[in-house]
Amino acid sequence: MTTTPTKPDHIMKTTRTLALTAVFLMGSGSLFSAETKSSLNAADQKFVKSTVSDGKSEVRLGQLGAGKADDKAVKEIAELMVKDHTAANAELEALAKSKGVELSVANDPKTDKVIASLEKVSGKDFDKAFLKQLEKDHKKDVAAFESASKDAKDGELKAWVDKTLPTLKGHLEHVKTTVKGK
Repeated sequence: MTTTPTKPDHIMKTTRTLALTAVFLMGSGSLFSAETKSSLNAADQKFVKSTVSDGKSEVRLGQLGAGKADDKAVKEIAELMVKDHTAANAELEALAKSKGVELSVANDPKTDKVIASLEKVSGKDFDKAFLKQLEKDHKKDVAAFESASKDAKDGELKAWVDKTLPTLKGHLEHVKTTVKGK
């Protein structure tokens, strides 16, 4: 009778440990990819998430205004909102992705209410309410961007904020000037 040579115990234990480790890592690969850690601190992440949501809201409002505004100047502002905020959103979403920040795809419920309210009015009443909403939103946005310009810890985020802030200030001034003319 021949006997099969046996491997020493330490080799068997090591082989078993490596096999179990490989099974664990393969099975939990999705766990690691789903929990990507952001390289931004909590305050910077909050700013990014809020700003992306606000930017999407501005695009939605702009689309409504472009289709519904009575006055040519109001339509032009609405189209500018769509163009500029779509571009800024794309840049910020790419930055967020590179920093591991997960963004919501859901619409902001507050914006849903504002849009529903604006859809009920037309003509000069729409134009006035639309401009008032844009002014309110841009005052809030400018204040948030000024804070982020001072407080952002991530250099790339701060650079994006500083590049985008003049556009937001320009929007606010454009809206204010148009409101005064109405």
